[in-house]
Amino acid sequence: MNAPLPCRGVLFDLDGTLVDSAPDLWGAMNHVLTSRGREPLPLDQVRHLVGNGARTLLARGFWGEGAEPPNGDDAFEEAVAAFLDHYRLHLVDHSRPYPGVPEALESLTRQGIPLAVVTNKPERFARSMLEQLGMASRFALVVGGDTLPTRKPDPAPLHHALESLGAPAGLGVMVGDSEVDLEAARNAGIPVILHARGYNRGIDVRQLRPDRVMEHFDQLSELLSFSSSARMESTCHN
Repeated sequence: MNAPLPCRGVLFDLDGTLVDSAPDLWGAMNHVLTSRGREPLPLDQVRHLVGNGARTLLARGFWGEGAEPPNGDDAFEEAVAAFLDHYRLHLVDHSRPYPGVPEALESLTRQGIPLAVVTNKPERFARSMLEQLGMASRFALVVGGDTLPTRKPDPAPLHHALESLGAPAGLGVMVGDSEVDLEAARNAGIPVILHARGYNRGIDVRQLRPDRVMEHFDQLSELLSFSSSARMESTCHN
């Protein structure tokens, strides 16, 4: 059995990690597609498209999984605006925390571990979602995809969050669900725990070789170690 990861701060992705938000993203996606004469997509397909922000999600909805958002396309930007307008009003119609999330956050809070959300969702949407789901008070910081000039997998959002939490650069842990989260953690030089039941384009997260895999949030406390000895560690890797 792998030893727990010593840490002084935990960074969480949001969609597919803390919250199963795909049903409401699916609703916003199909609202835009059908309003433009396109066929709606099934929910399971949309689950596999989440992770790189609204513009990439919508581009994949229009043109397939490998699509990237075009530059200088006014019609596409209008579609993005329509998507965000609809989604803003339906953030938590059906989105809910994954089982065990409230209890895991409570446990980490009791241990005094500072927590932050680092997501590619627009910051205002991330904050609103956390507030409406009653989780906002658990997090000292929310870093969205538009908070800084860059977003995951760039390491800057992770470095910014750890610095804001007062956690040494080598004593943070990223908890996510996708290759984007893994790449961001690797780029930031910190370990990553991947949620096996999140959104990773249908790929088993074990194939990505994260530091740890979490099947259920009741396992999280066993994967982390927050103790006085951790303060003297120079790295979270074991």
